[in-house]
Amino acid sequence: MSAITTFVGVDASRNTIEALIRPTGELWTVETGEQGMSEIADKLSDIRPELVVMQANGGFELPMAGILATLGLPFALVQPRIVRDFARAIGKLTRTGQAGLLAHFAELVRPEAWSLSSELVEQLRHLRARRQEVLQMVSLEHHRAETAPQIVQKDLQRHIHCLDQSLHSLDEQFSRTIRLSRLWR
Repeated sequence: MSAITTFVGVDASRNTIEALIRPTGELWTVETGEQGMSEIADKLSDIRPELVVMQANGGFELPMAGILATLGLPFALVQPRIVRDFARAIGKLTRTGQAGLLAHFAELVRPEAWSLSSELVEQLRHLRARRQEVLQMVSLEHHRAETAPQIVQKDLQRHIHCLDQSLHSLDEQFSRTIRLSRLWR
């Protein structure tokens, strides 16, 4: 029995990220943010799609592309104009259902998957690992702050603030690393 060839469209709004699998039509919806992107990427890692397509809107797709690359998943970023032209050509020019439209685009058009150098993927893996470590520290400090005596509360809050800044910096560096790769030139 042969495995089904699957294609995925991923789209994000202000509050949610949607991923639709073709040809099954399975739809996953998670909250926008690092945790949601990781959840989607982990699910995609399990099904190993032929291609994941996202629009290059200047938003979540940079970190999402980086996460997919660290998991060895093929992805393509396409210009919104090309997706609009495709939607017009098949008679589905609406803003709703973008994940489905992107999956359909992936299945029919099959844009070339983008590749990152192994060195760049390794850098992204290190940044993701460090981010996970810092997240664990934030969680521990929040837990300590719940039960700590008043005398150390101010120090704990300062440390949590510092760790939050570190998370923000790691997120920016992750996106910047992808943006500065040859992929964007």
